Parts: sequence; C-alpha cells; structure tokens
Amino acid sequence: MVHLGVLRAYEGKPPVGLKIVLEGQEEYGSAFDDYPPTDPDRFACDAMVIADTGNIRPGSPTLTAGLRGASEVIVEVRTLGEARHSGEFGGAAPDALLVLLTALGTLHDVHGDIAVEGLRREEWTGTAYTQEEFRSLARVRDGLPLMGTGSLGERLWSGPAITVIGIDAPGVDHAASAVVPYARAKLNLRFHPQQDPEEAQGLLVTHLQSMRPFGIPLTVTSGDTGPGFEPATEGPAYRAARTALREGWGKDPEFVASGGSIPLVNGLSKAVPGAEVLLFGAQDSMCNLRAPNERVLFSELCSAVIAEAAFLREYAEAYRAGDAA
Repeated sequence: MVHLGVLRAYEGKPPVGLKIVLEGQEEYGSAFDDYPPTDPDRFACDAMVIADTGNIRPGSPTLTAGLRGASEVIVEVRTLGEARHSGEFGGAAPDALLVLLTALGTLHDVHGDIAVEGLRREEWTGTAYTQEEFRSLARVRDGLPLMGTGSLGERLWSGPAITVIGIDAPGVDHAASAVVPYARAKLNLRFHPQQDPEEAQGLLVTHLQSMRPFGIPLTVTSGDTGPGFEPATEGPAYRAARTALREGWGKDPEFVASGGSIPLVNGLSKAVPGAEVLLFGAQDSMCNLRAPNERVLFSELCSAVIAEAAFLREYAEAYRAGDAA
C-alpha cells in the first residue's frame, strides 16, 4: 500500500524508474528465496526499498540495519524398545525425556546467555527497546526476570538466541507411570547477521552431538537454515533516506535491527549485489505483527508514504547532482 500510495502521489510519473515486486509466499517457502539470482536482469536496480519492517515505536522513524539469520535443528533420544513401568524399572532404565532435557539445559548458562561456543555476539550501538517496552511487548509476567545479560540490542539483534519451539513427549494429562523410551525436540537458532549460516548451525549441532547425558548419545539432525543480512548504510540511497524519513515523521531516523529474517532480502541482494537495500515501512513494534489483533496505524501509513515519496525525490536529485558516483 505504501508503494501504491507513492505512485498515486506522483500521478504515475515518479522521478526515478521503478520496479515493484510483490511477495506473498514467504511463510510457505517462496520461489523468491532462490529465483532472483537466476534472473538478475529482471531485478536490476540501484536501490531497493523493502517495506516489510517499520518503526521501533509509533512516530519514531526507523531504518532496519540488520536481520538475524535463522536455522532449525532436531534432537532426539531413544533409550528403550518400549515404555517400562517406572516402579519396576525407574532408577536404572534410561529415561529418554530426562536425557533430552539434560542436553537442552546445556544450551544456556545460569544467566540465560547462550553457552554454545563460537556463536557470534557483538555490542549493539543503535537504538533499542527500553526494559519496560520489551516487557510489555513480550507480555512477561510481573516479577519475572528477562533471560540473559547485556543490552537488549545484543540479546535480540547482534547476538544469538536458541528457542525450543516444539517437543515430543507424553502429555501431562495422559501420562502413565512409565519410563519414557523416546523424546524429541525442535530448536530454532537465531544468529548474528554476518555469521555464516552453515557455520552457526554446525556449532549448535556439534555442541549437541558432544553431549552424552548419563552416557547416552543424541541423534541430531540439521534442518533449514538461512543467512542474516546487514546492509551498507553510507551510500547515496541511505543519505537520501535519512532526509526522507525526517520529512515523513518530523524527526531524525533511528537504527535498529530485527531478530527475524526476511528471506526475500537475501534473494534480491544476491541478484543485485551492488544495490543499496533500505528496510523501512508502516509497521511499528507495537502492531502485534502476525497476531490475531494485528493493526496498522493510519498515521504510520501516511508517514511511510510521505517518506518513500520524499526518498524518490531526494535520490533522483542526488543522481542529478552526481552524488551516486
């Protein structure tokens, strides 16, 4: 809608040439993950505006300057041919669920920081949430601490995160008094925007494979993995964008990163490696993204249209002035 609003603002005649790409399959495995580099001429450009991000808070113009990479790993344990009565066999028969939980407990230290060696973490120097904002956004229960140490920017954007996103084990409501013979968990790893995705996933796999809780090995399987992204922010497009976002929202833009990855970004940047990539849009961090009550503020949508229209004007003027050289 932002792109269409800009076209309407210029009555279909913007000051630069435009190509508009609509991506609607990211959640299902999209051809745009791999297709653009196979057809680079179709996507050739000097700069890209990818409007799949937004502001850290409503009314605060924000450029996203980093996306963490993402990877999945499955770890499973088999210890018995079938379940055995816990009264007769518990205490000596190896409990698969206990083995799995013990292994998962090694992924973080006592403070909640990642304990997997080699996963990259750096200081975050941009804007970040306040503790109060993050607690509210995450709906952390009163009185509970947050996980990890260091700034929120490090924990969310320039450092790794490992989340247990699924586990196969007997449910509590139907649990029997038996030693569990099999258990499995799926892990989601988020890693530094510049870390190689195969390296990051390999470090997690190696860590888990080195674990032998109570002398029992784990079976670890690598799943999908995708790179992060960190754009260059000193070119003519970014200079034009800073001016444009100031015009759209009335204040200087801030820089944040995103803990989530946007696969389209890497597909397009591989197709046109020399293009500057700008990530801003009409969202804000309080919009309940992907939740049942997701919303877009009309004020943010209007400001995003103004900002993108101003960006095209500023970028065209920069080219005429020779700034792009």
